[in-house]
Amino acid sequence: MSAVDDDETPEGYAWDFARQERELPAEEFQAHIHLLDEVEEEDLEDHDLTDVSDYVLWAAAQAFEEFERSEEAIDLLRRIARSTKRHPALDYPVILLRLAERLKDRGDYDEAKAAVDEAAQLDPGLRDRCDERRAEILVLRGRLDEGLDLFRKATAAFPGDPWVPLRAAWALMASGRHDDVPHWIETSEKALKDVTDETEARQAADEIDRLRTEATERAARRGRMAPADAGRRADLESVRQDILAALDQEEARLIQGPPRSPEDKERAAAVLAALHARASQAWDDAVEAKQESFIAAFDDLQWDVAGLAERFGIDLPGIDED
Repeated sequence: MSAVDDDETPEGYAWDFARQERELPAEEFQAHIHLLDEVEEEDLEDHDLTDVSDYVLWAAAQAFEEFERSEEAIDLLRRIARSTKRHPALDYPVILLRLAERLKDRGDYDEAKAAVDEAAQLDPGLRDRCDERRAEILVLRGRLDEGLDLFRKATAAFPGDPWVPLRAAWALMASGRHDDVPHWIETSEKALKDVTDETEARQAADEIDRLRTEATERAARRGRMAPADAGRRADLESVRQDILAALDQEEARLIQGPPRSPEDKERAAAVLAALHARASQAWDDAVEAKQESFIAAFDDLQWDVAGLAERFGIDLPGIDED
């Protein structure tokens, strides 16, 4: 992460790293930097975080995020959010928004909204940004009219910010509501013209291109639902597109109705396990055919399926994610 090389105040902090190093106890600062920049995953798992400050917890939460350990990161972010001993070097409202983002991604919409509401109360300056997050949550949970109305207000509040309409477009696409996506891409492109910072403009332009490509690819494969045994009969690219189409559909279903009961999780696990098995079989076929590009593509696809399962807390028995 190279935190100590950053001269600006990073997200989640009230102080820059120079001030942290200057004003905080050396032991606390070094513990923070060790977790942020130096710790290995196995050491992080064994690290005792029982009585540490929020400042150290924030470093550990970021480290777990770097290792894509969402559950552990969420647990630590919750501890920080509940803390009554506020650390002066941290920006608690922004950390609450990070927690809300994580909760939103796995479908815990009520808790995510509560975190957004608390952030807005703690920092009135974030209220417009919080409306943007509420809009996304509303769209994802199926309250489309309310969500899009809030997105329109957020876009009006930040007319030169391409990231607001981008967030709207991604939420619409992920939840299977494709018809409105082009409008929000166009809105983002218009906002991009007002961005004067070259780095931000380039990042936003890249994200718009990525979104447009993803939207085009999803539109092309919409409606593809091949039988489970198609992998033996069809060419590898068709098999990949069929699995991706089914994964798109399952992602949208999980987003709109996150599984909570054992029965719902069992049903989702069966669907995702079947998709993983199809991708695994296609990987075997690619290996047999010595098709290197498809070997890599189906390896990625297996990880995509496993990642969607992990995101919603769904266990896929017999699948090794190590």
